Amino acid sequence: MRTTRAAYLVLAILFAGCEEPAPRFEAPLASGVVTLPLLDTQRFDAMMSAEGLVAAFQGSGTAVAVDAPGAANSLVVAHLMRSEFESVILGAENRALDALIDGGYSLVVGSGFVSVFDPVSPLGLLQLDGEVRSELTPHGYTRILGVRDGELSIIGRRDYHLGLFESAIQVGPGVVENGKLDIRPEERDLPAYIRAFVVTCDDRWLAGVAQTPMHLYDVGESLVAYFANNSLACDEVVNLSGDREALLALVSDDRQSIAYFGNPTLPKASVVAFRAREIVARS
Repeated sequence: MRTTRAAYLVLAILFAGCEEPAPRFEAPLASGVVTLPLLDTQRFDAMMSAEGLVAAFQGSGTAVAVDAPGAANSLVVAHLMRSEFESVILGAENRALDALIDGGYSLVVGSGFVSVFDPVSPLGLLQLDGEVRSELTPHGYTRILGVRDGELSIIGRRDYHLGLFESAIQVGPGVVENGKLDIRPEERDLPAYIRAFVVTCDDRWLAGVAQTPMHLYDVGESLVAYFANNSLACDEVVNLSGDREALLALVSDDRQSIAYFGNPTLPKASVVAFRAREIVARS
């Protein structure tokens, strides 16, 4: 009887901890400007003001135009003209910082799959250079962000099939579809987070972040108004999956500095990089 009581006690202790959810990955926020070449002592643990960071992005040069639609500089949006840039999906083994410094890329945007404990484990489709690293899931994220011949597209999950893209990731939620807000106002009842997103337009791509926690409904509403006010023909906006971290980093035209939101040294599974087409032609 004493043995039985001891066994029950052990089980009670073991199961008591099961009621506590495991801690979720949450990347520390960081933003600012670093000069190149990078020092070995460089740290990415400080925050620049939202207004200061917008100025830093806009001061990077003229190759990539940067705007701050909405209020209080919360949203940062970079314009990448289709005629001047090509896109690629980076795998988690490629650091965003290395892509900018060594890979000749101009801008990176992305997030980690941080709805799970490991930010580099896919929560659905991950296809890189034709190789499917993780299979498409029929639930969860509803959009596919794909790249073929340097061209980035966003389609519905059901429209994807193998061979459609060279590289692709399953992302979401979708925020705007066919130019219309595609998220319910009830989303505002959920917690607000920092965001990373990609937009497809007829003549350009937009890459952006929400510097302060925002609901996706408000992100979409601000962007739709921004499109209308600036005569932009943009059809799709998709959230890049993660809800605990976001990354937007831009190299200056002279490649002597990088303005960044989010830590570019941390591995992330859903990262899109852009580089000038003339760089591609020479490589």
